Amino acid sequence: MFVSRNAQGRWSVLTEPEAGGRSAAFIQYAKRNGAETDLYVVPQDAAALVRSGTLDEELFNVSGLVRQRYDDARSDTMPLLVEYADVTAFAAPEGARIERELPDLRLAAVAESKTDARRFWSAVTGGQQGAAQLAGGPRRIWLNSRIEAALDVSVPQTGAPVAWADGLTGQDVTVAVLDTGYDSTHPDLADKVTVSQDFSGTGSARDGHGHGTHVASTIAGSGAASGGKYKGVAPGAKLAIGKVLDDGGSGQLDDVIAGMRWAAAEAGAKVVNLSLGSGPTDGTDPASQAVNTLSAQYGTLFVVAAGNFGSDEAVSSPASADAALAVGSVTKSGALSDFSSRGPRLTDAAVKPEIAAPGSDIVAAKAVDGQIGEPVDQHYTKLSGTSMATPHTAGAAAILAQRHPDWTGERLKAALVGTAAPVADAGVYAVGGGLVDVARATKQEVQVAPGTVNSYLKWPGTQPDARAVTYTNPTAAPITLALDLKLADGQGQAPPAGLAVLSASTVTIPAGGKADVTLTLTPRSGKPGVYGGVLTAISADGAIRLRTPVGIHDEPEMHDLTVTAKNRDGAALGPQDGAFTMVVNLDNGDVWFGSPGETLRVPAGRYSVVGAASTPRPGAMPLESTFVDPDVRVSRTTTVNFDLRKGKRVSHTTDQPAARGGVWTSQFRFSITDRPEYPTGFTYGVDPRFTELYTQSEERRFVPWFGYADNLRLEEPELEVYAEGPQRFELPAGWLRGSPTPSGTQRLATVHGGQGRPEDLAGIDAKDKLVVLELPGQMTYEEVYARIRAVKDAGGKVVAVGVLEETVAADRLDDEFPAVLPTLRLYEEPGRRFAELARKGGLTTSFTARSSSAYRYELAYPSPGQLPRQLTTVAKTADLAAVRMVYHGGTEQEPPTTSASMEGLNGEISTQWSMAAVPHAERVEYFTPGKWRIEVGGWWAASGRASERATLERGKSYRMQWHAAVAAPGFAGTTTNELGENHPWAWRTGDLLDITVPFFADAAGHARAAEPFFGYDTGSTTLYRDGRVVGTQDQPGRGVFVVPGDEGTYRLTADVSRENLPWWPLSTKVSGSWTFRSGFRQGPGGALPLLSVGFAPAVDLHNVAPGGRFTFPVTVNRQDKAPDAKSLELEISFDDGTTWTPVPVSRDGKRWTATVTNPAGGFASLRAKAADADGNAVEQTVIRAYRIG
Repeated sequence: MFVSRNAQGRWSVLTEPEAGGRSAAFIQYAKRNGAETDLYVVPQDAAALVRSGTLDEELFNVSGLVRQRYDDARSDTMPLLVEYADVTAFAAPEGARIERELPDLRLAAVAESKTDARRFWSAVTGGQQGAAQLAGGPRRIWLNSRIEAALDVSVPQTGAPVAWADGLTGQDVTVAVLDTGYDSTHPDLADKVTVSQDFSGTGSARDGHGHGTHVASTIAGSGAASGGKYKGVAPGAKLAIGKVLDDGGSGQLDDVIAGMRWAAAEAGAKVVNLSLGSGPTDGTDPASQAVNTLSAQYGTLFVVAAGNFGSDEAVSSPASADAALAVGSVTKSGALSDFSSRGPRLTDAAVKPEIAAPGSDIVAAKAVDGQIGEPVDQHYTKLSGTSMATPHTAGAAAILAQRHPDWTGERLKAALVGTAAPVADAGVYAVGGGLVDVARATKQEVQVAPGTVNSYLKWPGTQPDARAVTYTNPTAAPITLALDLKLADGQGQAPPAGLAVLSASTVTIPAGGKADVTLTLTPRSGKPGVYGGVLTAISADGAIRLRTPVGIHDEPEMHDLTVTAKNRDGAALGPQDGAFTMVVNLDNGDVWFGSPGETLRVPAGRYSVVGAASTPRPGAMPLESTFVDPDVRVSRTTTVNFDLRKGKRVSHTTDQPAARGGVWTSQFRFSITDRPEYPTGFTYGVDPRFTELYTQSEERRFVPWFGYADNLRLEEPELEVYAEGPQRFELPAGWLRGSPTPSGTQRLATVHGGQGRPEDLAGIDAKDKLVVLELPGQMTYEEVYARIRAVKDAGGKVVAVGVLEETVAADRLDDEFPAVLPTLRLYEEPGRRFAELARKGGLTTSFTARSSSAYRYELAYPSPGQLPRQLTTVAKTADLAAVRMVYHGGTEQEPPTTSASMEGLNGEISTQWSMAAVPHAERVEYFTPGKWRIEVGGWWAASGRASERATLERGKSYRMQWHAAVAAPGFAGTTTNELGENHPWAWRTGDLLDITVPFFADAAGHARAAEPFFGYDTGSTTLYRDGRVVGTQDQPGRGVFVVPGDEGTYRLTADVSRENLPWWPLSTKVSGSWTFRSGFRQGPGGALPLLSVGFAPAVDLHNVAPGGRFTFPVTVNRQDKAPDAKSLELEISFDDGTTWTPVPVSRDGKRWTATVTNPAGGFASLRAKAADADGNAVEQTVIRAYRIG
C-alpha cells in the first residue's frame, strides 16, 4: 500500500493487487485525532475484530502509521502489544517474535515481520475469514504506538515557596521521571538521583535529547547553577530516572509501560511523572490500563501530560486513564496555554485534564547533550508544553506526600484537584479543578473526595445516578461550607433543570468527622449533551475553598439498527459467511462495522449503509455482490433488508478483447457534514476476468451526499492459465514466490504428484509435464521448494501448487529462484477443481506468461448521487484520450510502476492499485476523458514517485515522458512536509525557511526528492546567511531553519549520494549551491527564488546517448517565476568528476543549447553555473548524468 498526501492535504492510498483473482474489499474513513485528521483503511477481513475492540483500530490508521515512522521505508516490522488471557501462554504467533514480557500486566511486546504478515494473520485468526475473535493465546492486539515527549516565575505560581517556608520541600519523597533520561553532570541534579534504568535500548540513562533533564530539574532541581533562581518545585525530593524515550524524544508503549511498572514496583516511587503521550483515547488503551492497575496495586500517583494538541477531545494516553492526574498548561500570567489539550475524554466525556500548572516558556536545566529548547545560558534552556506543566504538578504532589506520607496516590490526586485555584476564562474541560495550589493543599486540612465526579447517563435509562461527595474535617471544630454547582455545555448554555441536583446548599462537617452531599444526576431531563462545571464548597470567611470538577454525558437518543441480507441463492447471511456491512453516520463520520444479522446501537440521525457478500459456486470463483442504502433515517428500532437476488450485473469492457486482465474496483463514497474534504468510502476490488459482480441500491432518488464509481485498469493478463481438457476453463493463478517467471506460451500434459514426496512421484510419469502438488498446511517455503526440487529430479517441467494454507511461512529467500522450476500457485475453488481433474488423469494445461502488456486502459465511471442506470458498458478506443507514455529506464525484473486518479465525487477516484508499467519502452495508453493525476515510480519505492496533472479530452492524443535523463535539481510543482502542509519545495513562512531539494527531476520536469528513510540516500543540507552558518541537517536536501526577520543574503548547499544500486545507475551523486535573498514574509508563505538548470539530451529509452558530437537543450528555471537568466556556464566530465572540460553553450532568447563530444562509452557528468538579473545564482553538479554507448 502506498500512502500519500495531495496538494490539498488529503491523504490517499494505493494498493498492490494480489494474484489469484480474489476480491479485496476495504473501508476508508477519516477521524479527528487531536489536531490531526487521519485516514483509516480497514480490510474487510479485519472489520469484525476492529469492531469488537479485539484489534486496535490504530493498526489501520495509515496516516498515523506514517507519522509514527512505521511505514515500510522505515520499519520492516509492525510493533504490537498483545494481551494474553493466560500469562503462562506467552508465545509469539507465527510470523512474529516476543520482544518484552510484562506478565503481571498480561502483556507482551511483539514484533510482527511484515514479510510474514499473512502467516501472522492466519495464526491469530485461525485461518477464518472475517473472524470475530482471536485464535490461540492472544486476547487483544494493539499497535505498540510511538509515544513522544509531549522555570523562574512558574514555581511561585504553584504556591511552592509557601510550602517551603513550612519546611515542605518533598524531602525524601521519591519521584520517578520516565522520560529521555538525565544529565548526571548538571549541577542542579547533583545527588538528586538515587536510581536509574534504561528501557529505551540506548544502553544508559544519559539524556541525549534534553527533555528529561529539563523535567527532572523542574521537579527537584537545586538551582545550584543559577544561585537558586531556577530551583525546582520540590528540591528535597529524590529522583528515580527511567529512560523510556530515546535521544530523538520518542519511544514505544512497551518501553513506557515497563518503566511505569519499574517505577511503582521496584524504584518505590510515590509519584511518577510522565511528560509524554500518544494520541487521544478513551482510557481503555494498554498504557492507560497499566496506569490504573499499578495505581491500585502500589498506591502510586501517576502525573501525566494532557498533550499539546490545543483542541477539544484531545487528551492523550496515558493521561486519559481514570487513575492518572492529567495536567493542562497555563501561561505565566495564568491564562490557558493555546497548545494545551482539552477534554472531555473520548466516549464518556469524563473530566480531563483534572488540573493545570505553568507550562509556557519554562526555564529549567539544559542537558549538556540537549538538542531542544531556547538556551538561556550554558546551564538552562526554555521550553513550553504540557510536558513542562506536569513536573510542576508532580513536584507539588511530592510536597503533599511529605506532608501526608500515608496517603495513597488517589488521595493525593483528590487533594490537589480539590484545592486548585480557579483559572479565568478556562472551563473545566480545559483545566479541571484549576491551577495547582500546593500551599493550600498542604495548609488546608478540610478535604473532599472523590477528586472528580463523572457520570455517563446512557439512553434510554431513566434511573437517577446518585453520587456522594464526601467532605472530611480533621480539625477540632465543626465547619460549615456553602455549596454551589455551576454547569454548562460547550456553548456555555446551562443544563436543563433537574439534570444535576444537590441534596443541600450547605454542609456542616463535624469536628474530626465526615459529611456527605448527594449529587443526583437524572437522565432525560431535557436536551441531551455534554455538561461540565465545578462544585465549589466555601466557608463563610473564605478561608476554606474546595473545588470538585463535574462532568456529565447525557447520552442522546440511541436505537438498534439491524442490517439483514440474503445471498443470490436466497440464503440468509451471517458473520460466518464473511459478509460485511458498514454503517456511516452522515453528520459526524462515525463508522460501525458489522455483518448481516448483527444489531448496532447508534444515535438517532441520518445514515448510509453499504456492504458486500459472496455467493459460493462449486468449482468457480464466487458471485460477488455489493449493496447500498445511502439514506437511512433512524428514529426508532430500524431494520434494513437486502435481497442480493435483486442486484444487477455490472460489466465494463473495451473494444480491445486482449485487454481483459488488470483490476477493477467499485467505490462507494459518502460525504460527511463536518468533514466534507474526507469522504468516507468502501472499495471493492476484483479481477475482471473471474468475477461476476452485482450491485443494488435501496434508494432510487438522487442523494447528494452519495457517490458511486467503477474504476478499471485493463491490460493483457500477466498470466493466463487454462485447463484444456476434458473440461476447458480459466484458472486464477500466480507465480509462487521465488519461482522463475518465463515468458511465452506452453501446452503441457498434466499429472497429479500428490504431496511431492518420493513415494508420491515414484508412481507417475512426470517427464516434461506439468505436475500438480497438493501440499498440507504448516509447511515452510523451504519445505515447499524441496518438493519442487523432487519434481525436477523426476523430470517435471512446470509445477502447479494446489491451494496452500495461509500458514505457509514466508521465510527469507537466499537464492533468486529457489523454486528451481516455474511454479504456479492456484487459488480458490477453480484450483481445487483443477487438482481433482489432474488426479483423475487426461488433463492438459496451457498457459501464457507476459512480462508486460501491449495495452492499458484507465477507465473511470463516476456516478454522483446514485447508482448509474447503465451498469454495463463497452468503451470504444476512439472515444478515449490516447496518451503515448514514454518510459525510460527500468528492467523486465524491475519495471516502473504507475497509477492514475481522475477528479470526481468531491475528490479523486481511481482503482487505488499501483501496477507495473513497461520498462524502457513506449506504449499508447487510453484514458476516460477528464482531469487526471498520473504517477510513475520506480520498482523500488526508494526511487520516489513522479506526478503530472493533465486534462485529457475525448479523441485527442498526448505524449508524456517519464524518468528520462538527466535527473537533476528542479523545483516544478509542490511538495508536502511532515505536518501535511502542501507548499513550494523551498519556501519561507514567517521566520522559517522550509526547504526540500528535489534532486531528481527528470528531463520533463517531474520532480522527485531524496528518500533517506529507505537507507540508500545519504547527504546533508546547510544554510548560510551573510556567510555564517544558520544550521546544518544530516539529511540530503531537507531542512527547516529559523532565520532573522530582516532581509539577508543566503546560500543553501545540499548534496545526495545514491551509489552502487543496480536500479539507480544514473545521477548517483547530485549537489548544488543556491544563492538568494529573503526577508520576513507576512501571511501565507512564498516560494524562494531558487534557480535550477535542466538538461534534456536526446537519449534512448535506456537513457543512453550516442558517442561523438552531441547537442542538447539546457534550461535555466526559477522556482517562483520565469527567470531573467543572465549567465550560464557548463562543464562536462567523463571520469565521474575527476576532471572537467568547459562546454560551449549558445543562447537563442530564453533557450540554451550545449554541444559536447562524447566518447564511445562510459558516463557523462555535468556541472553548471547560472545567475539571473536579480542576483540569484546556482551551482549544481550531476555525476553520471547519462550513459554513453
